[in-house]
Amino acid sequence: MSKTDKQGSVSRKRYSAEYKAEALALAERIGVSAAARELGLHDSQLYAWRTKA
Repeated sequence: MSKTDKQGSVSRKRYSAEYKAEALALAERIGVSAAARELGLHDSQLYAWRTKA
């Protein structure tokens, strides 16, 4: 779910580089799908972070 401000714009969640690194390390240990479920992310988000890393 996205949050909207008073003007109707959608705000996006931003993740720190440290959080992304920890999420990718978790994905290496338990798999991307399991890590995404545990963290409340979509699989494709972890794949995108992995591609950019």
